[in-house]
Amino acid sequence: TLFAKRLRLETETDRAGSSAGRALARTGALAVVGGAGPGGGETLLLVAGEGIPVLNVGAPDDRLRNDACDRRAFHVTPSVAMYVDALTRVLIEQRKLPRWSVVSDGSPRGAEIEAAAQRSVTRRGGSLAPDAAADVLLLAVDDRGLDAAMARAIAEGRRPDRIAAIGEGGMRLPAERAAGIWALGWHQELERFSARELNGRFRRRWNAPMTETAWAGWAAVKLVGEAVVRASATDGAALVAFLESAPLFDGHKGEALTFRKWDHQLRQPLYVAGARKREEIGGPLAPLAVLADVGGKNLDALGTAMSESRCRFAS
Repeated sequence: TLFAKRLRLETETDRAGSSAGRALARTGALAVVGGAGPGGGETLLLVAGEGIPVLNVGAPDDRLRNDACDRRAFHVTPSVAMYVDALTRVLIEQRKLPRWSVVSDGSPRGAEIEAAAQRSVTRRGGSLAPDAAADVLLLAVDDRGLDAAMARAIAEGRRPDRIAAIGEGGMRLPAERAAGIWALGWHQELERFSARELNGRFRRRWNAPMTETAWAGWAAVKLVGEAVVRASATDGAALVAFLESAPLFDGHKGEALTFRKWDHQLRQPLYVAGARKREEIGGPLAPLAVLADVGGKNLDALGTAMSESRCRFAS
């Protein structure tokens, strides 16, 4: 219950993604939250196509925010382009490492990371170089191949602190293989802006650290709750209208978060993290430690600009 408004949560974990989303939609759900796992983003778009608002908390794919966008889809998890922009801002602009090489596994995710790197590296004044001459090696691989790709790069002689990657896969690396520089959307040890309290509440409730996907899920549910409380939203059209009105949202990241009007991506600061020493990892300490906050007042500097977007919402 939120301010005398009742918000009921229904979960579907036993069915395949598409059937689960449609089952929730048939219950009269105000919105569907999901997107994690292989094919999760495409499943959400199928639900959105049936007229149900969806909040994406696990799929960073740029294509979901461009050619495949849907007016009823809102993206809480950062996009591939946002992650890569965070890396280039820190590694090129701050650490003066302008020459990059990209190794791709040929997957759709890998192709998106590679395309984002070509755009972002050039924009920051850097260049793409042969592997041997590069300051930074960017892993453009699917989530399931990150551990092996990181191990292979290190075995080939790359400096572990010059191998870059995106997403929370780095937080799942075992202590003995923690390596690399990672762009993240959340970190379990954040403390400022009441993040410590949020992380603490989550750990006490679930006896586990708040992952990036968990933060996005919390934010999505809170956003729906705020639509119910602040706008008395009781149907999908009212929820979409509320989220499109760019209400200021406190995600405990230090800046007010809002959805972009051109692709419904949530504006938000990101974080760049690096591997801890092996002997430091354990207990409450994750494999990666935050090295830099990436954001500031111009959050549109992360990700696809309006002039570059290929998203065209149907009226």
